[in-house]
Amino acid sequence: LYWSGCHVRVAAMYGLRLINNFYADFAGSRSDFVVVGHPEYNLGKVRSDYGYKEGWDTTGIPSIPGRSLPGDRIHKMGTGKYLKALAKPEVKPKYKERVLAKSRSEPQVRRGDEPQGDINSFFEELLMVDKLPPCLPNRLTAGWANDMRSQAVMKHYSSVQEELESLRGRVQRSPEAVKAELETDDAWRYYALHFKQAQKNDAQLRRVKMTANKWVQQAMRGTA
Repeated sequence: LYWSGCHVRVAAMYGLRLINNFYADFAGSRSDFVVVGHPEYNLGKVRSDYGYKEGWDTTGIPSIPGRSLPGDRIHKMGTGKYLKALAKPEVKPKYKERVLAKSRSEPQVRRGDEPQGDINSFFEELLMVDKLPPCLPNRLTAGWANDMRSQAVMKHYSSVQEELESLRGRVQRSPEAVKAELETDDAWRYYALHFKQAQKNDAQLRRVKMTANKWVQQAMRGTA
């Protein structure tokens, strides 16, 4: 069996004679009878091309017709509507805009860690820290043959870190202009959510380091 486009084609059985000719009628636990009992293997290519004798079932193998996404859409919409939809593609908003619109329209499914308060409290927390906590998740990115740093998730959080750094500098220079910009589409919640998550990651990392230091000190006391 081998694939050709979207259909499965079955190679002729007489082609097995070109590979080896060691099939037997009675081969113990092997199923050689499937090969030697086939008329193509017995009759060869020349006689098989003219069809089989009566008594052989030549009915094709039943199979489910192939499906595709365009075919399903044509069946559902019709050819005319489908061609019109292709001719005039819908311009979708960006991913960030869709997420913000969904969070505003469906408040009942908001995440429990969504930032509370207003934009002024977010600006105060952003300017209060001397250094922004890392947005990158606590994953091992160093080591030989470790390609975690080049993964898409790490690149995403690296770009979020850069955006927060840039936003912090802009807030220090012109807070009113940045406030007016972020309040238009409620985009400040996007940055506030990542800032809060970065604070949680930083606190978790500090707890892990403190626990590890205690274990190291206990081990050193035991060996001293």
